[in-house]
Amino acid sequence: MNAIKPLKEYNQEELQELVKSWGEKPFHGKQIFAALFRRGIKSIDEMTDLSLNLRGLLADYFPLDLLEPVELQRATDKAAKVLFRLRDGEFIESVWMPEVSHAVQCLSTQVGCPLDCSFCATGKMGFVRNLTRGEIVDQILVFRREHNDPPLRNVVFMGMGEPLLNYDNLVQAIRILSHSNGLALSQRRMTVSTAGIVPGIEKLADEGLHVKLAVSLNAPTDDLRDKLMPINKKYPIADIIAAAIRFQKKNGFRVTFEYALMPGVNDTPEMIRKLKSWVIQVPSKLNLIPINPIGEQGPSNANWDEIFDRFYHVFQKEKVTLTMRRSRGAEIQAACGQLAGKK
Repeated sequence: MNAIKPLKEYNQEELQELVKSWGEKPFHGKQIFAALFRRGIKSIDEMTDLSLNLRGLLADYFPLDLLEPVELQRATDKAAKVLFRLRDGEFIESVWMPEVSHAVQCLSTQVGCPLDCSFCATGKMGFVRNLTRGEIVDQILVFRREHNDPPLRNVVFMGMGEPLLNYDNLVQAIRILSHSNGLALSQRRMTVSTAGIVPGIEKLADEGLHVKLAVSLNAPTDDLRDKLMPINKKYPIADIIAAAIRFQKKNGFRVTFEYALMPGVNDTPEMIRKLKSWVIQVPSKLNLIPINPIGEQGPSNANWDEIFDRFYHVFQKEKVTLTMRRSRGAEIQAACGQLAGKK
């Protein structure tokens, strides 16, 4: 018999092989997959299209949920942050952002993060472990039982952790989320954010997925980026840009460069001009993000509109879409760089 693991850790083909090993028809694997990921059942007893005998065999794979919601916070801008407890007692956070007609969910891929970026609360935790593919997907399944209005349309892998350092589980989660017999979410509405893991970007370019790529750049020089994001010492900016060019040519979508604005640090005229020299090499969007406070740090009193105008003046004649993203949920520590998985 196959080694027992939670049902949500199987994809449809694996579930078909599992039931086949019990002498059952493979199509029952499809029924189980649909029950888990399309219907979002909480109990094996809800699989009423299966025989009692087969449901009995599945009992060893219970409980179905891989994480438990223990706290929900809502911001005045309607963003919501949920704290999940994992089965081993660790904690992660996921963020839900409703729009007028749809919602966006920001998923975590690791407990903690090994990259130690200077402006990120998750990095201050250190690295605990990777999430399994089932734990990544279950952030959506568990949350949407009570919160699916408006319906989920976009998924961003921008929560806790570096997605491309959990590559295999990330890819399997994307395939499950987009499976036609499951949640059937469009891969074109999924974005993988990375701090610049070059081998991961190159591998993702060849994966055959239709997801979008966002690169957290945050500095236009290696000296500054080394200080803000130590991973830059391993994968410098020139290598990241080369990988982004290859991804864009292979994938077709414009790459998004995320740039956390740190007044007086990375927004000087010289820095902006240097940033332009990198970004214009790739069909791309430049997303300016006012830095979010972490821990006891207070909010910045910077004039963000004035800073945006400085960037716009430099980029206005370039074929780069320039946007300012006002992060949502900052008051509940749910904005970019603020997730810390604390109980």
